[in-house]
Amino acid sequence: MEQSRGLETPPRAAFFWYLTSNSLSMAAMSLQGLLITWILVGVLDESASVYGESRALINTVPLVILLVGGFAGDRFDARRLLFGLSLLTAIVPVLLTLGMVNLKLWMVIAFGAGITLLTSLADPAKQAVINRVSHLDMQRSIALVTIVPSLVGIAAMSLGVLLEALGLVPVLLVLAGLYALSAFAVLGLPELPPIRKERIDVVEGLRNVLSVPIIRNLFGMNFVSAIFNAGGYMVVMPYILMEHYAGGSLPIDDGTLMTAMFIAFTIGSTGSTIVLYWLMPIRNPGKIYISLQLFRVFVIFGIWFQPSTWLFMLFVALWGINMGVTTTLVRSTLQEMAPAAHRSKVLAFHLFTFTLSSILAAYFLGHLVESLGALNALLPGVVISVGLYLYGRYWSGYWEFASPSVR
Repeated sequence: MEQSRGLETPPRAAFFWYLTSNSLSMAAMSLQGLLITWILVGVLDESASVYGESRALINTVPLVILLVGGFAGDRFDARRLLFGLSLLTAIVPVLLTLGMVNLKLWMVIAFGAGITLLTSLADPAKQAVINRVSHLDMQRSIALVTIVPSLVGIAAMSLGVLLEALGLVPVLLVLAGLYALSAFAVLGLPELPPIRKERIDVVEGLRNVLSVPIIRNLFGMNFVSAIFNAGGYMVVMPYILMEHYAGGSLPIDDGTLMTAMFIAFTIGSTGSTIVLYWLMPIRNPGKIYISLQLFRVFVIFGIWFQPSTWLFMLFVALWGINMGVTTTLVRSTLQEMAPAAHRSKVLAFHLFTFTLSSILAAYFLGHLVESLGALNALLPGVVISVGLYLYGRYWSGYWEFASPSVR
């Protein structure tokens, strides 16, 4: 059994402490994402290509580390692993504060890469232990792990409104504090020893991942989707905002406008996941995931026609709804389908493909913004979304997939 080396039934408090740690970590990551965008675009005033290349570098450094994290999550006690890595992550923002007097591009890249590297080591184990600390079915567990941390993340991003007033150093210290608190919340978890100690074998791990057709197709579809979905939002949208809406109809300054965009997206993604939670368990999640590929086409065209600032924020929220639902459904399906002894590795490969797509998106979309303009850089996403719908509907097998959470 999966928990033969751990607890047969986890204590009720285990999921609370897991959510607490995840929420604090998500708050830190949300604030970190906003900080990097604001420093590169708003403080250092870098071009779209430099911004995209910087984002790509930040995500390239820890790419292989994700796979190492997957094997580590299946091999070591997850509680000890998460505690140690979270404490180390808290040190990185403090190091950046030492260079704020003469801030350079390489410092920002090192800051982002350092945090991403450490969180990449921790993420596979963090995701895999949900099955061992929750009493709910897997779909609802994944939804809650998305909803609660996202709500806390919105609160953290609201600090972006105070960036110019407080300065970067106090916000970086808050960031360090969030990671440290996340580490201490991990101590509330029970011991989480490995289900089966094994030698690290990349080939075996890859074979386990690719042996299940649904998992294989989900990896491929999510990889392609993320390039123009998550990538389009992270790389293209800040430049659409700066080029077409800075100084627009919202009575707020540019820094606050960027914060408002991040919050609108997160409200959309979190709100949709809350609705999804009440509908769960869903018998055929693939039908929703695949249909939302066409919904994204509507959102992209809505932004491309350059609506008013308020309508722009509405379309950003709709984009968040799309990504919140699709991300939750893919994650819950993988969690359900992954073999227990290899769950960290399967989720590590999922994170690996998602990170690789963000690297490609950051590099190519950054140059596409400079070549075609920010609005036109969204249009390839229309073709990609239609193609994903057709593949998912007729060839992936995900349309017919029946969730084991529905009995």
